[in-house]
Amino acid sequence: MSLELEITATPRETLVWAPTPVAAEQLRRALVDDGYLVLDADPVELTGDGLIPDGEHLEFDPARIFNVTTGPDANACLHALTDDGHRLIWHRWQTKRLARKVWGVPVAIPRKSAPRPGSTESAIHFGGPVRSNRGLGLRLSRDTYATINKRSSSPRWSREDDPELWDAIDWAYEDPEHRFHTDEWCEQQRELALANFDLNMAHFASLDRDEFERALQEVVASNPGMVEVTNLAQWDGVGGLYIMVLDDYCQVYVGATSDWTGIAKRIRQHWTGRKEFDRLIWGDEKTSIISIDSFRALDTTRIFALKTGSSFDGENPLLEQFPAKFTLNRVMGGRDVARFAGIVGISAVMRSRDSSEIS
Repeated sequence: MSLELEITATPRETLVWAPTPVAAEQLRRALVDDGYLVLDADPVELTGDGLIPDGEHLEFDPARIFNVTTGPDANACLHALTDDGHRLIWHRWQTKRLARKVWGVPVAIPRKSAPRPGSTESAIHFGGPVRSNRGLGLRLSRDTYATINKRSSSPRWSREDDPELWDAIDWAYEDPEHRFHTDEWCEQQRELALANFDLNMAHFASLDRDEFERALQEVVASNPGMVEVTNLAQWDGVGGLYIMVLDDYCQVYVGATSDWTGIAKRIRQHWTGRKEFDRLIWGDEKTSIISIDSFRALDTTRIFALKTGSSFDGENPLLEQFPAKFTLNRVMGGRDVARFAGIVGISAVMRSRDSSEIS
C-alpha cells in the first residue's frame, strides 16, 4: 500500500513523518532490514531551526517519525521509499528550504488549501482553534483507542539493572534491547485495553448525572477564586489548579501547573497528547482508569480554574474532594508523587476503579 509521507529537513537531519505509528514502524523496520541507516526522531533540530510553530510542540510524535539523516544515506533511504511507491510531500512546518527535491529525491510542495494527512477535523473550542492530529479525531473513539504501536515507551535499561525482571518479561520483546514488543504481546495488550475501555464506558453510563453535577458545584463553591473558563487563552502563563469536566462521561480531571507552563498550555497538552499503547492499562485491566490523554479536545465540555502560586500543594486536596467514581486521575496529586512512589512503591500513589463499580 502506497503512503503519503511528510518530510522535514534541516542541515543535520531529514525526518520522515508517517500517517500512523504502525505505518512508521513498518517502514522503519523494512529500511533497517534492507541495510539503510535509520535513527530515532528528536525535535531538537526543528526547534533550533525555528520550524515548530508556537504551541504545536506536542504534535511531534516520535512514534510516527524517523530520521534518515543527510547526504548519501538520506538519498538512499528516500529513494527506497519512493521506489516502493510512496509519495513524499513537505510537512506544513517546513517553511524554509522548500524545493522540488531533497537530497536528490523529488518532494511535492503541498497546495496551501490541501488537507493535511491524518488531520482533517477542526473546531473552535474555549475561544480558540483545535484540530485533530494523527487521525484521532476530536472525540474519544473505540476505533482509534488501542492502535498497536510495537515500540516500548519505557526508559532504556539493561539486563544488568535487574536480571530477574528482564528475563521474566523477555518473551514480550522481539529484540535483544527490549525496545520493540512482539506481535503476540501487542495483540494481547490490545484485547485487554479494549476490554478495559468497555468496562469504563459501562461505568460512565451507570453514573447519576444529577449527583455528578451536585458534586462538581460543591467543589467549585468550596474553593474561593475558582472560576469557569470560557476563553482558554486568558490562562496562558497562569499557574494554578484546573478541573477539566467531561459531562458526557460524568468525569473530571484535576490538575496543577506552574506559571512557567500555564493552565492553558497544560490543558492543550492533554488534548493533543496520546497515552502510549503499552501504558493504556494502569495496573489491572479490570480496574484501570482511562487516561485523560486518551480523551480528545471536544470531550472537555467545561473547565474551572484557580490562580495560585502553590498549585501543587493544593492538587491532591482538590482531587480528594470529588467522589473517586467521578475522577479520571490515575495517581494522587502533588509535585512529589514520583519521589514518594520511589520510596513506598507505585501502588501507594495509584488510583483505580472499584472493580464492583465497573463490572
